[in-house]
Amino acid sequence: MRNLVRRIVADRPHIQLCVSAIDHDSPVRDVSPLFWTEPGKGETDYTDWLIDTATQRGIEALVPQRGKIGVARALDRFAANGIHVHIAADVDTLDLLDDKAAFSASLADDPYLCPTTWVTTAAAFEAAVDATTRYGASACVKPSRGVYGAGYWTLDANGPLAHLADPDARRIAPEVYAASLRHAEEVGDGFSLLVMEHLPGLEASVDIVADRGTVMLAAVRTKLDANRQRIQTRHELTTHATELVRRHRLHGAVNVQYKQDRHGNWRILEINARAAGGASYCDAAGVPFCATWIDVVTGTATPFEADIDTEVIAMVQAEPRQKGSAGTSQA
Repeated sequence: MRNLVRRIVADRPHIQLCVSAIDHDSPVRDVSPLFWTEPGKGETDYTDWLIDTATQRGIEALVPQRGKIGVARALDRFAANGIHVHIAADVDTLDLLDDKAAFSASLADDPYLCPTTWVTTAAAFEAAVDATTRYGASACVKPSRGVYGAGYWTLDANGPLAHLADPDARRIAPEVYAASLRHAEEVGDGFSLLVMEHLPGLEASVDIVADRGTVMLAAVRTKLDANRQRIQTRHELTTHATELVRRHRLHGAVNVQYKQDRHGNWRILEINARAAGGASYCDAAGVPFCATWIDVVTGTATPFEADIDTEVIAMVQAEPRQKGSAGTSQA
């Protein structure tokens, strides 16, 4: 978020930008013209705090980055206070995108969907792993709901202690994982998981700025290695991602994640109702992602069309992951 805010400030200096975050020492504070500290979770109702704070400070346009479903349920209250809320989707769509099992089901028969099995029992998990790996593929598992890869494991470790020897690798033996699920069942802990083929190929993010389902800008950012990313505005994934944005009438900055399977075929992972952390690399390649995003908020956006195909060096220090943020922008 820090790089995105810095770019917006540079590209649209006439916009008074205000940013808030739970962490008083969030890195985004250093580049924000105005910064507020948000209440911690459980301290107060977040939606109430947003309405009160935005009203008191004369905010005209609000771009929430957390608590989105609560905000989406209170749009009438924001409007009554003269606050224009720019949120990625309505309540039902936000919930669909958050529920990876439901999202996968909504893409039935889509050629970009990786075969995925929703499991809620240890027996179903073992059957899904067996079906996925029967023809030589590796399997992986992740929670039906989660962000930033939390709970993801590749199910191909050799030996029962491999995940303890190198936990950062996120690899575990399937029989060890299954044993944990059986224990969870015995003690009454429920779980909702997705088993799918492990995708070992390149990863790509389609960075999109949309205005109520109409795509203003789209660029495919392929991670070639740890330090290089390829930015393209003409790519086979653009059409697919654009259609998903149109279908769900998404708004603002979003990203659609894809990864290649072992045969090189692109498979969709998820749609994130937010800008990807690396979206600012688009700007470095001549794709005005940040400016177009703020222009959508202020009602001045025009479609960006250019044939760009270039590489950028992404050698920046990783930012500490924020506990949550809610950006506000004032025209």
